[in-house]
Amino acid sequence: MGGKTKEQLLEELSEVQKMLEERTETQGQMIKRFQTLIENEGLFSQIIDFLPYPLAIFTPQYTLAMTNKAFTAETKTRVMYPEKGAARILQHKINDMRLAAAITGVFAGDTFFLEDLKNPFSMFSEITQQSAAEPGRFSRAVIFPVTADDAKITHGVIVFMP
Repeated sequence: MGGKTKEQLLEELSEVQKMLEERTETQGQMIKRFQTLIENEGLFSQIIDFLPYPLAIFTPQYTLAMTNKAFTAETKTRVMYPEKGAARILQHKINDMRLAAAITGVFAGDTFFLEDLKNPFSMFSEITQQSAAEPGRFSRAVIFPVTADDAKITHGVIVFMP
């Protein structure tokens, strides 16, 4: 057993479980807040724009539907008119398999909290690696689905965090 007692192992397992429960609660709160914003459409785009973290909303075709000011500031790229040559998430540019799985898994209704991401902004078609100010600055992300009234998932959201 490598010198650890059953009690020590159970204590470590309990600590890991507590950490996972806290992360799940944080994700749930973030999703609830976002859904509340969507319900109040008049404020939706204004509030999203003032979030302090880069945010990208994308379609099932991996086309960016909207980004906020923090995303623009970080990447020097703004998605204002998605219908005119939209920026896209390019699967082949994602080096982290967890991130690639999250981008596709979000449309199955799953929510993901990822840490230790390396240069996650490079997955966007309009962004070169030099565009992001500090490549390691945003190393965490929450990726979650947004549903319509009929419970169909219409968009995925990525919130990048330091």
